[in-house]
Amino acid sequence: MRFFLSRVLSAVAALLLLTMATFLLVRLMPGDVTTSLTGVDGASQETKAAIAAEYGLDKPLPEQYVRWLGHVLEGDLGTTALTGQPVTEALGEKMVPSLQIALIAVVISVLLAVVLGTVAALRRGRAADKAASGVALVGTSLPDFVVGLLLLVFVARQAGLATFGYEPLSAGLWEWGRHMVLPVTALSLGLIGLLTRLTRTSVSETLQQEFVRTARSKGVQGRRMLWRHVLRPSLIPIITTAGLQLVAVVGGVVVIEVVFSIPGMGKLIFDGMRQRDYAVIQAATLVIGCMAIAVNVFVDLVYRYLDPRMRDS
Repeated sequence: MRFFLSRVLSAVAALLLLTMATFLLVRLMPGDVTTSLTGVDGASQETKAAIAAEYGLDKPLPEQYVRWLGHVLEGDLGTTALTGQPVTEALGEKMVPSLQIALIAVVISVLLAVVLGTVAALRRGRAADKAASGVALVGTSLPDFVVGLLLLVFVARQAGLATFGYEPLSAGLWEWGRHMVLPVTALSLGLIGLLTRLTRTSVSETLQQEFVRTARSKGVQGRRMLWRHVLRPSLIPIITTAGLQLVAVVGGVVVIEVVFSIPGMGKLIFDGMRQRDYAVIQAATLVIGCMAIAVNVFVDLVYRYLDPRMRDS
């Protein structure tokens, strides 16, 4: 319980620092802050004064922060200049395809990497090891957007897959899948390469541990040996890395959504940066930062559960 409370308190402190950094993001942007917040360019002095009064920009900075934080806690992140709708509503609509792509990519990457890395460790130096190492090398060498472009050129039409856009699950599983295969593949390859290498190293090190040799001398073999004595301790660094990479994957979605013209959070951020819609950039920074903090807390808790040394301490 003490460990859990300490992680929660650390997360709260990190959230406060995140809100301060996000608040200052717009205030430190070059140009007029009223333009940054509203997207209204070339307004008269009277209009700027009215906007400043509406947003509380005529108040001292600490008072502005407290007022802004109150709005954030109420779910009010401002209005996007791109469409005129509330930023919370715009992000809510765009997050669905983004999170689907990111989560599916991470799950597929972990499953494939654990299989490839384990086979490579058990067949060290053989053909299976070399094949898995080759996949890992290709995955870690090619950027996500390059993989996406290669898939568009060489795979999409031949396989009958959708090359752009997004269809929700309500449109049917087939249509949803056709639109998800390419972006998920492009996003997964690099993570598969990273986790395959990590799994191979972790399993190889575990196989050399004294407790594994002791279990073998007692006649433990097969699946019981693999799962209970080899894979379970080997999964600790893999799950930790996968959890931390989830945030990086969400960042990678920004590029992938531009490549495949997917109307997700990444494309919203890209359009916001291009149109200088700082309300969108500010809100997206806050949301992604909150996700990063939540994932870190979750990874700490999972790590403590899997590692008996952490539980004992």
